[in-house]
Amino acid sequence: MKMKFAIYATLLTTTLPLIPINPQVALAETCASKCPPAPLHFTPGQYIRVQVVNHSYGEVRLEQLPELRKTTLKPGQKFQFDLEGGKWGDFSLMFWDDGGRHLKGEVLKPNFGTLVLEIRPNRRNYQGDSSLYLRSDGRVGVL
Repeated sequence: MKMKFAIYATLLTTTLPLIPINPQVALAETCASKCPPAPLHFTPGQYIRVQVVNHSYGEVRLEQLPELRKTTLKPGQKFQFDLEGGKWGDFSLMFWDDGGRHLKGEVLKPNFGTLVLEIRPNRRNYQGDSSLYLRSDGRVGVL
């Protein structure tokens, strides 16, 4: 009996350290630690102030549709405009860098009626973003 116990004990102590343990599987995490942020949303028809900030290295061109307003932002420059409640429908803002650099658009909602689009440089192997969409149902997207 003591011999069997000694054999089992030896097998356990030699094989247990060899078993790989994946800490992501072994530890349960709450959603709050890994969940993506909730998508931005505005109430349809709400008055919205849109701020665009150029954090990239070059000039960024903006084209607002459907009005076809065109603007150029230098690095560090900000541009702001208002969308009147009930009149924005499906709104889009196109942005690009004339130098061919890839851009990334990050949207923020610092308060109830403000939408901030921060344009930043992006990796070369990722095509990047080129437009901000505000849909008539209030959803916000960057593509």
